[in-house]
Amino acid sequence: MQTLIPSPVTHEARPKGRRLGRALGFGLTPRALLLLAAALLLAAPSFVHGKTPWLMFGVDAVLLLAMLADAMMLPAPDRFVFTRTFVHAPELGLPAEIEIRAVKSAAGLHTLLLTDELHASMLAPKWPVRGLAYPIEPTVVHYVATPSTRGDVALGKLYVRYRSVLGLAERWAVADLRQTVRVYAAGEGASEQADLFLMRARQIELEKRRLRRIGLGREFETMRDYQTGDEMRNISWTATARHNRLITQQFTTERSQQVWIVIDAGRLSRTAFELRHASVEGDAPERVVTQLDQAASAAGQLARVVAQSGDRYALLAYGRGIQQQLLPGSGALHLRRMIDALSQVRSERAEADHMLASARLRQLQRRRGLVLWVTEMTESAGRPEIVAAVVGLVKRHLVVLVLLQHPELEALAGDAPADARGMYAAAAAQEMLERRRITIAQLRAGGVLVVETSAAGVAADTISKYLEIKAQGRL
Repeated sequence: MQTLIPSPVTHEARPKGRRLGRALGFGLTPRALLLLAAALLLAAPSFVHGKTPWLMFGVDAVLLLAMLADAMMLPAPDRFVFTRTFVHAPELGLPAEIEIRAVKSAAGLHTLLLTDELHASMLAPKWPVRGLAYPIEPTVVHYVATPSTRGDVALGKLYVRYRSVLGLAERWAVADLRQTVRVYAAGEGASEQADLFLMRARQIELEKRRLRRIGLGREFETMRDYQTGDEMRNISWTATARHNRLITQQFTTERSQQVWIVIDAGRLSRTAFELRHASVEGDAPERVVTQLDQAASAAGQLARVVAQSGDRYALLAYGRGIQQQLLPGSGALHLRRMIDALSQVRSERAEADHMLASARLRQLQRRRGLVLWVTEMTESAGRPEIVAAVVGLVKRHLVVLVLLQHPELEALAGDAPADARGMYAAAAAQEMLERRRITIAQLRAGGVLVVETSAAGVAADTISKYLEIKAQGRL
C-alpha cells in the first residue's frame, strides 16, 4: 500500500565533528597504508650494510605528499546531498528495500562508503555499502533491512566516507537523515493463500448481490409515495408531515455486516516461537515472532478479505485496558487506519481484562454482528474469565473464539515418562488438556464457534472460518 511507505528524508552532508571536523575529518585508506608498509622494504639493505635508509624516507615523503594532495583535492562534504527512501512499506519479518540516493555538485569520480544508522531491531547488511559518485548524475545504492519488531523505530544519521580514484585519502562526513518510521504487521505478502482468500471473498460477494431485493430486510434504501399494500410500519411520519402526503420508506437486505476483530494483548501474547517455511532442505527457521505479532498479521489480512466481501470491519485490542479501538468502516482510508492501529498494539505483562473488552463491545456494537476474538485460554482451576466474557456476547452477536494452541503441551501429554518427574509432568499436561476440552465443549454448547489453531496458522484458519460463515449466510 503506497500510503504506508515512509516519506523520503533529504539532507546535505556536513563534516563529521563540530569544530575540528572540517580540518581533521580525513583518513588514510588501506591502499595508502599498504604503500607505506611496502616502503619499509627499502630499509632492509640498511640492516645489512649499516647505511641510513634515506631511500625509504624519501619514498615515504613522496607518498605523504601525494596523500596530502589527494586529500586536499577532495570536495567539501556540503557538495553532496543524500536522500533515504523506502521502496516498500516496512513490515515485520519481511525484507524492506531501502534506497540511498547521492547527488554531487563537484567534478571527478569518487567512491562512496556508506553506513546507515538503523534501529537495533532492523537486521541490516554488512557495512559499509559502496557506490560510485559521478558529477551531477545521481548515485543510487540499495540495501535490504529486515525489521524484527512492530511499531515506531528511529533511524539515525548516514555516515559517509568518500575517496578519489587515487584512493590514497578519504574524507569523513555525515548526513542528518534522522527519521521515525513505522513497522507494520506482515500484510499481503505474509500468506501464500491470500490471493485465494480474496478470490473466494469476491465470489461470495457476487453471490450475495444476486439475492438482494428491494422490500426485504431492514436496511434503509429510499423513500417513495405510499402505495396500496405498503405496511404501516414503513410509513415515515416525519416525511409525511413535511410533504403533506403519505411517504413510505423502502428497505433492502443488508449490504454489509459489521465484523469486529478482537485481539488479546495480555501476558500470554508475549510467547515467542520460530515461524518456519518450507525449503529444499526441509523446514528451516525463518524468524522469531510473538503470538501477538501473528495475531496482528492475521487481523490485517482478515480486514482485506472482509472488505472484499462487502462487510465493514472494526478493531478492538486490549490488555488491562483498551489499547486500540477502531469503529466499523470500509475503504482504503479505513484500512490504513486499521493497519496503523495494529502496528501500535503491545504485549503486556499482566493478564488481559476480558470482561472489560466484552463490556466495551456491548457498548459499541448494538446491532447484531460478527465477533472474531483471537486469544489464548489461561490455565486455571476455575472457570476462565474469557468464557464469561464471550457468553455475555452470544445472546446478541455471532462469536467466533480463535484459541491458540501449544503443540508442546500435546507432545508432553503423549510422551512416555522415563522417571517420576516425567510422570508428574505428563499427568499435569493431560489434566490441563482435559480441562481445556471440557471448557471448549461448554462454549460450543452455549453457541460460541470455537476455532483451535496454532500461532503460525491463525491467519489462514480465521479467514477460512469467516468465509465459511459468510457463505452459509449465518450473519
